[in-house]
Amino acid sequence: MTGQNSGLARLMTRLRRWLGGAARDERGAAAVQFVFLAIPLSIMVLGMVDIGRASLERRQLQDALDAATLIAARSTAVTDADLTTVGNAAFLAEVANLNLGVTGSNSNFVAGANNTVIGAATVSIAPIISNLWTNSNTTVTASSTVVRSVNKLEVALVLDNTGSMNDPLGSGGAKIDALKSASKSLVSTLAAAATRSSDPNAVKISVVPFSMTVNVGSTYQNAAWITGTQPSAYGSDLFATSQNRFTLLSNLGLSWGGCVESRPDPYDTQDTAPTSGTGATMFVPFFAPDEPDDNVIPEYWSSNYRDTQHSYYGDIQNNWLKDTGATSSKDWFTRQNVTSKYSASNKSSVYSGAKTGTDYGPNAGCSVASLLRLTNLATMSGVNTVNAKLDQMTAGGNTNIAMGLMWGWHTLSPNAPFGDGAAYATPKTQKIIVLLTDGDNTNDVYNNPNASIYTGYGYIWQGRLRDSNNVSLTTSSSGTDRQAAIDSRESKTCTNAKNAGVIIYTIGVGVSSNAKAGLQACASSSDKYYDVTASAQLTAVFNTIAGSIQNLRISQ
Repeated sequence: MTGQNSGLARLMTRLRRWLGGAARDERGAAAVQFVFLAIPLSIMVLGMVDIGRASLERRQLQDALDAATLIAARSTAVTDADLTTVGNAAFLAEVANLNLGVTGSNSNFVAGANNTVIGAATVSIAPIISNLWTNSNTTVTASSTVVRSVNKLEVALVLDNTGSMNDPLGSGGAKIDALKSASKSLVSTLAAAATRSSDPNAVKISVVPFSMTVNVGSTYQNAAWITGTQPSAYGSDLFATSQNRFTLLSNLGLSWGGCVESRPDPYDTQDTAPTSGTGATMFVPFFAPDEPDDNVIPEYWSSNYRDTQHSYYGDIQNNWLKDTGATSSKDWFTRQNVTSKYSASNKSSVYSGAKTGTDYGPNAGCSVASLLRLTNLATMSGVNTVNAKLDQMTAGGNTNIAMGLMWGWHTLSPNAPFGDGAAYATPKTQKIIVLLTDGDNTNDVYNNPNASIYTGYGYIWQGRLRDSNNVSLTTSSSGTDRQAAIDSRESKTCTNAKNAGVIIYTIGVGVSSNAKAGLQACASSSDKYYDVTASAQLTAVFNTIAGSIQNLRISQ
C-alpha cells in the first residue's frame, strides 16, 4: 500500500510542475484546460485498475473455492465441522500462491439440502485510489454449491438373541438391553443421513434376531417359498411317512411360531432363490417333534421342569403329547416318529405349555423375535417400526451364527424369498451386514438316541449338518465336532456374501478366541471387526460403525 501512495505522489508532483510551466507558456490557456481534464481521466484510469484487480481476485477466489468445495463433497465427511476441516485445508492450498492474504477463517463449508455441500469465502482487497478518501478495503465474496454423488444403503442388523445375552458383561447391565440401546443409536444416525438425502430410498435397514434358528414370521405360512412337507433332498424325515407340518399343527389346534429350518448343503450358505422344482432350495417350517414318554406326560416333575430322566429312554427334552399309536413299543424312534399321535383325536393330550410357549411343543426353541425386512428410514414411521422390532428382542436358545448371517443376507438379496434388495452391482448401492454375537456356535450332545435337541438343522442323526469337508455329522460326533461344523457353514456364508459384494462388520461381545477368529475372518477388513469386553461399550461401537456406514454412503 505504501508503494502505491508514493507512486501517486510522484504523479501529482509531475502534474504540478507541468501546470506551472504551462501557465508561463503563451499557449497556457489551452494547456490549463487539458490539465483539468487530465486529472479526472487519471483518476478514472487508476479506478479501472482497482476494478480490474478486484475482478481478478474475485475470479481467483471463486476458482479456489469451487475446487475446495468439490474436494469437501468428495470426502467422507458428513458433519459441518468435518466438512469445514477438509474444505479449509483444500482452500488454503488453492490460494497459497495467489497473495490474497487469507487464512482458514476466511472460508467455511456446510452440508446443505438435497445432498449438497455449500462453500463460502471472503477476502479483503486494499484498493489503489478509493482508499485515499475512504481509508477502507473492498470485500470480495464467493460461494459454491456441489451436489454430492452418494450411495444408497441397504443394512442388515444380524443380532445374537441367545440365552447368554441375558447375562451382564462388565459394566452396562444385561447384554441384550445394551444391544437394544446401541442398535437404536445406530438407527438414529442412519435415519439422520436418510433425511438429509433427496433420494426417498437412501437408507433401508432390516433386523434379523437369531438363536439356534431364525423366525421369519408366521404370516409367511402360505408363501410360495415355504413347504410344509419336507422335500426328500433334505434327507431323513422326522416321521414314519411324509407329513405336512402345517396339517399336523392344525390337527392339534396349534399354530406355527414362524421359525424355519436350515436348507441342506449347499443352499444353507447361498442366497439361491427357492423354487418348487428344486426341493432343496425350499424352506421348511421349524417343527420340534414330540419325544417318547411311556404314555405319561408329567406336568409337575422337579418343580414343574418337564425334562425327565428315564432309565430306558434317557433324557426326554420335549415331551408334549401322548404317544398314541405306539403304546406297545419301547423303541425310541418308533414312539417318536409315529404319525397317528398328531391326529385330531389326540388333541386333548397336548400339554398346555406347548400351546402358547416355546419351551415345549412344536415351537420349542423358537423364542426368537421375528425378523424385519428392509425398512425405509426416510420417515419417522420407518424409524419407529425398526425401533419397535428391536424392543421385541428377547434372549433364549443356543447359537447358530451361520443361520442368522444367512437370513441377514436374504433380507439384502434381490432374490426370493423376499427380493427386497437392489440387484447386485447396482451403481451407487452398498449392501452391508452388521453381525453381533456373544458366543460360540453350539449343538450340544444329549444322552438319548437323538443325541441332540431339535435345532435349525433338525436332529443330528438327520445328517443335515455338514463339516468343512462336506461330510454329514452323525450321533457319534462330539460337541466340538458340531461347533467346528457350524463354524465352517458360517465361514462359507461369509465368503459367499462378500463375493456377492456385501460389506460385513462383525462384533464379538466377550467371545472366546475361537469365535473371535471366525468373526475377524468374516469381517470385510480388519478394521471392521470390533471386540467388546463390557456391555457399556456397545453404544460407542455401534456409533463408530454408524459413522463408517455413513462414510460408505459418500461416493469416493
